[in-house]
Formats: sequence, C-alpha cells, structure tokens
Amino acid sequence: MNDIAWSWLLIRASGVTAWGLLTAVIVWGLLLRTKLLGSKATPVALLHMHRWLGALALGALAIHLVTLLIDPVVHFSVTQILIPFTAPWQPFAVALGTISLWLMIPVSLIGRIRTKLGKKGNVFFKRSHLMAYFAWPFATAHYVLAGTDAMSQWSIAALIAGSAVIVFMLLARAFVPPAARKPREPRPASATPVSTQEPVSAQVPVNADATDRLPAGERELEGART
Repeated sequence: MNDIAWSWLLIRASGVTAWGLLTAVIVWGLLLRTKLLGSKATPVALLHMHRWLGALALGALAIHLVTLLIDPVVHFSVTQILIPFTAPWQPFAVALGTISLWLMIPVSLIGRIRTKLGKKGNVFFKRSHLMAYFAWPFATAHYVLAGTDAMSQWSIAALIAGSAVIVFMLLARAFVPPAARKPREPRPASATPVSTQEPVSAQVPVNADATDRLPAGERELEGART
C-alpha cells in the first residue's frame, strides 16, 4: 500500500466517485420523468436532488482533472485533457472521458441561464439535456478502459449495478406514463377581487409558447421532464 502513489489513489477515487454521481444524476432525472415513486417524492424535490447530484458530479470531475495535471508519474497538460486523442497515456480511453466532459458542460451552463434566453433557452436546454444522456456511456467506457482496477470484483459489481439501474429506468421511462399534473382549483367567485385590469387572455399573445405562461419554477420543471 505504501508503494502506491497518493496521486493515483486520488485520481481513481475521484474518477469512480464522479462516475457514481453521474449514474445517480441519470437515475434521478429518469425518476423525475416517470411516476415510479408516486407521492413519496414530489417533482420539485426530485428536481432539486437532480441538480445537487449534478453539481457534486462536476465537483468530483474537477478534482479528477486537477489530480491528473499534478500527477508526477503521467504528465498531462491542460490541452491534452481537454482535446480528445492528444493524451500521452492511452489516448483513446482518455478521449472517451474528455468527450463525456464536453457532453456534460452545456446542460450545466444553459440550465443556469435558460430563463434569460426566453423561448430559445427552452430549446437549447432540451437539446443539451439530450446530449447529457450520452455522457454516461462515454464515461462508463472511459472507466472500464482507463481504470487500472476496473476489472476488480468491487468495480465489476458497481458497473453491473449501475448499468442495471440505468437500463431499468430507461425501460420505465419508455413504458410508464409520466405523472399527470394536477389541475389548479379555481378560486371561489366570492373571493375573487374585482379588477379593472385587462383579462389575462388579453395580456398573453396568441402565439405565445405554452411553457412561457407558466411560473418560472414550473417552466424549469417542465424542461427537466423532457
């Protein structure tokens, strides 16, 4: 144990942690899309956990990249980490991880500014969200091919378990209908204040997108379900 470089331990630990968190991000996103948990978890709670896990996954990935830069055994440069197929060690396996990184970044950035982009923000977010799904298989292939202990028993068990959960959730998304949104109950007529303003229908343009008429929180939830 004393002969193992501390940098290797940190690289492997952060890499496996990032993969596990990315797996959890996909699972929570699919739970948000389906109604498997029923009333046990609200969509808003699932969305918050989905975002929190995504932030943790990016944090673990950042540690993974930094430790690669300071590793005294295999010397990586910033360009070799960020540009696929330029790494000095196992360029193909490392390139898979680099591609996974670039697939994860857009959804993280657009998700934070989508409300400022209007309708285009919703379109960009849906496209980047779809791209993020492909980050997991690239990250898994990187884990298997670049991980020096990927074929150990505990690692194989983690890979099988994570893959099985992802496949199950994808099947659930395909065959289990999404949770129906409860219609808002109208307020009693006696409690409705008299207003001299124009009706809401007159204030909203006829060609407005349906998601633009929702409150900000519901617009984000609607986009995450896509």
